[in-house]
Amino acid sequence: MAVETLNTGAVRTAMDQEPICGGVAADRIAAALGTLNAMGEKAAVTSFVVRRLITRSLLVDLSGNPEGTLRHLGQIAEVRA
Repeated sequence: MAVETLNTGAVRTAMDQEPICGGVAADRIAAALGTLNAMGEKAAVTSFVVRRLITRSLLVDLSGNPEGTLRHLGQIAEVRA
């Protein structure tokens, strides 16, 4: 079954945690790299980078909204490892 045909609501119901937004994912990846995204400073990892990871199939977008993306927390942990 193609990812595009999956029901977003069913996937969320099956998850043990709420999905996280691109900004939170970027902050967690930055922290894992040892370059924290500090408020008021230029971010080391941005949601743009997270979108590039989705484009390269390293993360899966769980949002039905093309303007915003949501990710599974477990996937972020895998990318950070």
